[in-house]
Amino acid sequence: MKVCFHGTAEEIELVAGRSVLVMLTVRDLPRVRAFEVFHTRISRHPYEGLYRLCAELAETEGSDHA
Repeated sequence: MKVCFHGTAEEIELVAGRSVLVMLTVRDLPRVRAFEVFHTRISRHPYEGLYRLCAELAETEGSDHA
């Protein structure tokens, strides 16, 4: 799945520096799911000096990262 995050340089750096993201879900069980991050691209957002990070996410197997 492709996702994009918008934020300050510091916020984007936190996300971009990770190879795995752990996300909380609202309706699904298990409530915590881990995703591998790859094909990241960072660009300057045209408004308010923010940045945009777009990446592909693939759900990892098992719960070793959660």
